[in-house]
Amino acid sequence: MKIPSKKTGTGILIAAIVGVAGLAADAGGAAAAGVEEFYKGRQLKMIIRSSPGGGYDTYARLLAQHIGRHIPGGPRMIAINMPGGGGIRAANYVANIAPKDGSILTIMSRGLPMYQAMGGKKFKGDVRKFNWICDLSDSNPLLVTWHGSPTKTIQDAMKRETILGATGAGSISVQIPVAYNRLLGTKLKIIFGYKGGSSVNLAIERGEVEGRATNNLASWKSTHPLWIKEKKLNLLMQLGLKKDKELPDVPLLKDLVKGDPEKEKVAHFLSLAYAVGRPIATGSGVPAERVAALRKACGATMTDAKFLEEAKGQRAEIGYLPGEEVQKIITEIVDAPKSLIETVKVYMKPRGREADKRKEKLVKVSATVTAVKRKGRAIELKDKSGKTVTTKVHSKRSKIMIGGKKAKRSKIATGMACDLTYEGPGSEAKEITCR
Repeated sequence: MKIPSKKTGTGILIAAIVGVAGLAADAGGAAAAGVEEFYKGRQLKMIIRSSPGGGYDTYARLLAQHIGRHIPGGPRMIAINMPGGGGIRAANYVANIAPKDGSILTIMSRGLPMYQAMGGKKFKGDVRKFNWICDLSDSNPLLVTWHGSPTKTIQDAMKRETILGATGAGSISVQIPVAYNRLLGTKLKIIFGYKGGSSVNLAIERGEVEGRATNNLASWKSTHPLWIKEKKLNLLMQLGLKKDKELPDVPLLKDLVKGDPEKEKVAHFLSLAYAVGRPIATGSGVPAERVAALRKACGATMTDAKFLEEAKGQRAEIGYLPGEEVQKIITEIVDAPKSLIETVKVYMKPRGREADKRKEKLVKVSATVTAVKRKGRAIELKDKSGKTVTTKVHSKRSKIMIGGKKAKRSKIATGMACDLTYEGPGSEAKEITCR
């Protein structure tokens, strides 16, 4: 048998390498072409876990408006609000119903990984199997009260009962303040059942509750910049691995529990759980090349001049974290030792009347429609005294009757005389009967 010369063998080796490289390049090119082909002309959806007007809504809509320019094929994206269960309804939709092809993105509740780790039954999925695309904000959750509340410091919260507003019974807006009561000896009383963060904010303004426990500074600056500028909020404490650079004087939870080993572990777990602020994900089973394209697109959006300009205009502070890093953090949370999880559960479980469901306080107003906004999603009316009344209208939760018949909100028109049942200015309509 003739043995090939070194030269011949080298030539064969180089040819083989070139051939493999060529195949890899062809595969990469085919994958890129496949991604572009899939997304070209497609309408994507951004599922938002809360009602319009809150921090999650602001960040999700901002990304939805700009990310399409950076996805191969230049698809359009529309935003869809899907509130319910403190974000669990939207999470279940993405986990079990939405197409697993990369056409659906969602902004997830920052507390969802911890909810799963603690054995939450209402979430029917696994956050570790989601494909995490990026995080838009690393701003720490804040415990705040309204400026008129006697509770102005965390020490005050240890001395007097302070009423906070929250969303779903199993949401982080209930669990976190309960944990504060165990960790710090605060006397926080939680009223849950509000439809979203914006509803809680209205309740704060009305004096129905004194504050909130889980909204972050970036969201407050985006949704209520004047509240921050005019110091309408007392900032009692922040939750995170490190202090927000803008809040060096606001105490950090983990610093307040130093010296107690068990509480230190619980506080660290909670701080890790909220290291991710406004996480974006797509479902499990999405082809890897599409996940990679979405992650790259999110990263590119973070340096997009138009995106940054609009973010600045909406006072939405961006704290970007790549999807790969988000994936690691979320996996670490869910895979925490069972012994620690059981301890955290005890700290976060309400006792007695510590958390109560709110009771609706409805009022009825007879007025004439003077303006219809966003296809009936919000309307303005003027009552007999000339006072302007504003209300939000939900497509399902608001009962709408026009001329004695059930109707869609888009059928409400200026000039109609209506009887409005709601909780007060800016709140969602319970019932609208127009003639």
